[in-house]
Parts: sequence; structure tokens; C-alpha cells
Amino acid sequence: MSAQGSNLSEARLQIAPADANRVSMALLALGVAGLGASGYAIFAGGDKLTALTSYLVAFMFVATVGVGCMFFAMLQHLVGARWSVAIRRIAENFGAPLWLLIPLFIPIALNVPTLFHEWAGPGPLEEIVKAKVAYLNLPFFFIRAAFYLVSWAVLGYLVYKRSVELDKSGDPNLIIRLRRLAPPGVLLFGITLTFAGFDWLMSLDPTWASTMFGVYTFAGTFLSAMATVALAGRLLQKFGYVQGVINEEHYHDLGKFIFGFIVFWAYIAFSQFFLIWYANIPEETLWFRKHWTYEEHDWSMVGWALIFLQFLVPFFAILSRHAKRNAAIMIPVAVLLIVMHYVDLFWVVMPLFRKVASFEWTDAAALCGVVGIYLGVVVRTFGAAPLIPVKDPFLPDSLEYDNG
Repeated sequence: MSAQGSNLSEARLQIAPADANRVSMALLALGVAGLGASGYAIFAGGDKLTALTSYLVAFMFVATVGVGCMFFAMLQHLVGARWSVAIRRIAENFGAPLWLLIPLFIPIALNVPTLFHEWAGPGPLEEIVKAKVAYLNLPFFFIRAAFYLVSWAVLGYLVYKRSVELDKSGDPNLIIRLRRLAPPGVLLFGITLTFAGFDWLMSLDPTWASTMFGVYTFAGTFLSAMATVALAGRLLQKFGYVQGVINEEHYHDLGKFIFGFIVFWAYIAFSQFFLIWYANIPEETLWFRKHWTYEEHDWSMVGWALIFLQFLVPFFAILSRHAKRNAAIMIPVAVLLIVMHYVDLFWVVMPLFRKVASFEWTDAAALCGVVGIYLGVVVRTFGAAPLIPVKDPFLPDSLEYDNG
């Protein structure tokens, strides 16, 4: 028997559906409780706007991680990567339930005039906002949102479905179909994610604009997605799955992806700030002043936390080759990056509605609700098929992968 065949025969390659369902039900129960509390705060509570902003941040957190994972999976098909075959199913499992974003978007859709009140509310518009009315209007907003959500749901479903079909049939034509889907899919994901960042985050303050904001959104999305894939792989192995299949060579390359995007995120964040600071246009600089210190606004501690905990600390923590291959280092770094991605989105949204940094009960309720529902479905997906594409023709190359 070959080394590859021995690895596959000895490894636990699938989570028992009953085990996955037990964990899934617990997460779904947490999600239902969180959504119930969040729904009460939005529709019956006293501070509707606070609850809505909490829900928006939680929704964007789940959406960006899920979309980022499916982007990674499609990117591997696009370039014909062989090293990543053993870890690709993890990303596909996180991207498969993107259809959930459609019902999860409903509370936002029902409250657009409240949440985006500066351009969708009943009050008069500022002159600079009037100039953007051809783009910032309710019918076009809903058309774009529907296009983003349906595109993600369809592409996530197709990639996962064809990948799982390959497990059953071993038909190499499915690989060809996935590679044909990848170029338009990657392009569509990139465009829709960029404009979703414009629509659902940047337009909260329609007087501010940054052409780099879409790239900033993408950088945080892909960074958190890579951290999610790496963390999920390490946890699966911790519980006895895919031993000898996903190896340190795969984690090393994931670590290089993560390290590169730590730097890329920091570069884009600083570039966006630097260009606006240098131009010194009041309506542009005011956004950053509100997100740091301005009159009664004080969000500087969160800003410093992002600089240190999303850039400096993980940068130096995984700088060496040894660190990228060390689970004791990479697991806490991956957790830190996922948490800081939420903090990053929180920092983008909340200073526009809260003068001082604070974490309210509505933030916790929305986070538990949206993340609980999403992870509940993801865990069930993990138990529905093998944890690796067992009949992918390039799996042997991935099992033997050595990046030197």
C-alpha cells in the first residue's frame, strides 16, 4: 500500500453525522436565543438603533468570513492548486451555507431607513449626499443587496455540491466544471464583496467616501477566512480527525497566507488613513476623527488595539518559519485574528452611533444569534461529507506536498 493510501486508510476522514448534529443543535439553540433577544431589542426594545447596529456588525462578521472561505476555495480551483486539496473542503464547508445570509439579512432590509438614516431616512439630505442619490436610493440598494446575497448563495452551493459529488463519482469532469466556474466566480465574489462594503458599511456615513474601502474590506475578509480555515484544521486534528492527511506543510503555507495578509491589511489601512490625512479635506478627515478622538468621541483605545492586536502582535508572533508550523502558536494567533476581525468591523460601524467605546448586551445577543445559527449549519455540513475530497485526482499530490 502506498504512503498516501496508508494515510487515508488510517485517518478519521468524516465526523459521524450524529456527533455533528449534537453540536449543531447546541449551536442552533444558542443562535435562536441570541436572535430572539436581538429581535426583541430591534422590534420591541427601547433603543432600536443600538440593536440594529449590533446586528449589522454581527451579520457582516459572519458574511465576510463565509464569503472569504468560499473565495479561497474558488481561488484554489482557479489556479489549479494541488497543495491545498487536503484543506480545501474546510473552506468549502464554511462557504456552503451562504444561503443563510438571505434570511439573516431580513432585519437589516426591514430597517434600512433607520440604520442608514442619513440617506434613506425621512429627513432632508445634505448637499453632498444629494449628489449621490442616483446610487444611494432604496430601490437600487435592495437590487444590489439581492444580487450580492443570491450570487454568494448560488456560488457557495455550486462549489460545495460539485465537490461532494466528486467524492461519490470520482468523475474528473467535475474538476473541469469547477475550474470553469472559478474565473467568473472569483471575479463575482471580488466585485460583490467590494460593493457590499460600500453599501452596508461605508454608506452609514454618506458624507464620507474612500475608494480604498472596498480593498480594506477584502483584506480583512480574506485574513479572517484564512485564520478560520487554519483554526478549523487544527481543531479537527485535536479531536482526532485527518491525522496524517493535513500536515505541517499545509499549515506552513496557510501561515504564509495569513502573514502576508496581516501585512496587506495593515498596508491598506495605513494607506487609506495617510491619503486622507495628507489631503486634509474636512468631510474626509472627520470620519477618522470620530473613529479616534473628536469632541466627545473617544475610540482611540479600540484603534490602538487594532494596531497592536491585528498587526504588530500577530506579525511578530508568526514571523519565523517555526512559528507558522507550531500549533501552540498558530491556534491562539488564529483566534486572535478572528476576534480582531469582529473588532475591526465594530470599530468601522460603532463610532458613527456611539461617542464612547462600549460593548452592549445587544452586541452580545446579535453575535451569539448570527454566529450560533451560522456555525450550527456549518457543523452539520462538516458531518455530511468527508473532511477532504477523497476522490480528487490531485489528492495524492497534496498528501505528498513538501514546500521545502
